[in-house]
Amino acid sequence: MKEFAIYTGLRLVLFAACFAVLWFALNSWLTVFPLLLLALIASSILSIFVLRAARDRLAGKIEGRAAKMSERLDAARRAEDDD
Repeated sequence: MKEFAIYTGLRLVLFAACFAVLWFALNSWLTVFPLLLLALIASSILSIFVLRAARDRLAGKIEGRAAKMSERLDAARRAEDDD
């Protein structure tokens, strides 16, 4: 699933970018663990806005696959009812 890999990669890049910015800005005041937590929070909030297009493509792909699976299940039920 290409869209999932792309979205996950973009999330990781966004997290790394947030961590790098926070590392350079707050390294003298905070240790690594609080910086990781702040980067996680910041990247989660930013991903809502920055990665909207990638998330919409992923959701569309998942919705399409779910519709195909539902159609196959319905066809199997109809075939079973015909027997």
